[in-house]
Amino acid sequence: MTDLERIEDMYPQLTFYGVEVKSPHYHGHIQGHEVYINTLQPDIDWLETAIHEALHFEFDSGDCSDTRELKIIKNEGWTRRQARLIYTDLFGLPDLK
Repeated sequence: MTDLERIEDMYPQLTFYGVEVKSPHYHGHIQGHEVYINTLQPDIDWLETAIHEALHFEFDSGDCSDTRELKIIKNEGWTRRQARLIYTDLFGLPDLK
């Protein structure tokens, strides 16, 4: 079982897709029950993005697309930190190169 499959098993209500987006700023997003992960990013990013977007599914309600709004900025920070904690629990400390 791959690391991404482990995450997929944690969130059976979600469907994960790999997409190729040639932007260094796009990591992924969630739309309904579908999570899109940019496969042009490094593998570690796939895993963190999968967890990050699943957390949005579990905890967010409403539209979080206005990234200039303060409550959305705070929400993104919390989601990033929480995703890193879950990643570390599942896979240990990431090997950042």
